[in-house]
Amino acid sequence: MFLAMAKKTFVQLVDDFSGDSISDGEGRTVRFAFDGAEYEIDLSNEHVEEFSNVLERYVRASRRVSGRRKTGGASAARNGGNSETAAIREWAESQGIKVASRGRISADIVEQYRNR
Repeated sequence: MFLAMAKKTFVQLVDDFSGDSISDGEGRTVRFAFDGAEYEIDLSNEHVEEFSNVLERYVRASRRVSGRRKTGGASAARNGGNSETAAIREWAESQGIKVASRGRISADIVEQYRNR
């Protein structure tokens, strides 16, 4: 007779700020980005609230530049372009701003177009 053995693995979330263990439902992983780098930090509910409060005034004064990142699929450039990109190029040329007919458009030009 052969007896199979079972293996159980438990994951314990630890608050990266305090080092304390976090019980189920008492914390979460927070994702954020700063200076082009993305980060994750595991925080208790108390520290999530503190983190949110610190960032809140900066977020209110900020401009959101994009939604969540898309995963998979082809980019707009590989799919033959984007109508907004064409409109930005046309607008830039009408304003006397030099912009290449292909490739990435600088963020400064895109911002000028959107704030016109």
